[in-house]
Order: sequence, then C-alpha cells, then structure tokens
Amino acid sequence: MFSTKGTILYFAILILSVIFVISVGLSLIIFGQMRIQREIGYSVIALCAADTGVERALYAIYKEGNLSFSETANLENGANYWVSVATSSTQCGIPIQYYCIKSRGTFRNTTRTIYASF
Repeated sequence: MFSTKGTILYFAILILSVIFVISVGLSLIIFGQMRIQREIGYSVIALCAADTGVERALYAIYKEGNLSFSETANLENGANYWVSVATSSTQCGIPIQYYCIKSRGTFRNTTRTIYASF
C-alpha cells in the first residue's frame, strides 16, 4: 500500500537546500569581512592625514612662531585634514599644560582625530 518511490528526490532536494543555505551564509560572512578590511585601510589613511595635520601645526609653531594656527588642506591621495592649536582645556576638550593640537583626518567618510598636548 505505501510506496517508497520518489523518496530519493525529496532527500536530494533537502540536501541541496541545506547546502544552498550554508553557502549563502558563508558568502554573507565573507563579503562582510571584505568590507571591514577595506574600511580598515581607509581608517589608516585617515589617521595618517590627521598625523600630517599635527606635523604641519608643529612646523607652524616651531619654525614660524604661529601659536594660533588653524588650517584645512587636501592631500594628493584624496584625504584631507583640519588642524588647530588651542591654548585652553575648554577649547581642546582634554586637560592640557600649555597648548593642544587637535587634528582631524578624513578619507572616504572615515574620520580619525589626534589630540597632542605640549
């Protein structure tokens, strides 16, 4: 009365469905990790741009004697930085002894900030 014909087709569809779900899940994880890796690279470039701003401010302070320095510049690689020198803790946002350099680097919607006090 009860026929077992065609049950292998059901098992094949079930196994293929499980394999498909696993492969889709793995591909989502892999593509997510690739996006994170790309953004880490952007973060490094933004941090280097912020460091360039700090170096520029130090140059302006020590070589040019400019203690109220503020500048925005675009770099050749597409990154940009904004830097300013503050003379009080309220301007800088952190406790400082004498002066504070605040530099913000940006590259492709990724922003990193460096505070340097001296």
